[in-house]
Amino acid sequence: MITTAFFKELLSKEDNLLSEIISDLSEDDLYWQPGAESNSIGWTIWHMARVEDMWIQFFSKRGIEKWESENWHTIFNLPTRQTGFKHTPEQISLFPHIDISTLMAYRKSVRCSTTEFIVRLQEGDYTSTPWSDKPDMWWHNFTIINMLQQLLGELYQHMGQLAYIKGLRQGFTSIPEDYATPQMKYRK
Repeated sequence: MITTAFFKELLSKEDNLLSEIISDLSEDDLYWQPGAESNSIGWTIWHMARVEDMWIQFFSKRGIEKWESENWHTIFNLPTRQTGFKHTPEQISLFPHIDISTLMAYRKSVRCSTTEFIVRLQEGDYTSTPWSDKPDMWWHNFTIINMLQQLLGELYQHMGQLAYIKGLRQGFTSIPEDYATPQMKYRK
């Protein structure tokens, strides 16, 4: 199915970009903030995983997020309902300095679930509205395709922010050459 393959490829590309961005970060780099009201790379990775977890587990499956079901909230020592949306500068600066392997383990758990969800989608599922029975919810008419567009837009937006923060911290030569456009790969 072309649609499923397309979404899987976008998520795989995003995984590769993130791996390149974090490959040589120290803990100081991970939690450095360019300014008092700016996000750190670590906080942003957490937020990306939380939002993905929320969209797939809660919105799409109408289930409990991995954040809670796998006790990640306990490991991170953060509330079960936080995703980072509307976090204040103080909340961002107080975000716990979780080591990169733990941060990425949570993200991997979420991403595996996302991939499994996408692989199981049939073409007609993309137009389904998981919350259509709850007209009081703003997302009651939000389809799976709407959700995936929202999720991928946010993931890639934040990926650009991660590259920018790393560039500010380590210099723009720290960003891999093929990060934006794999030019050499497609030249003949």
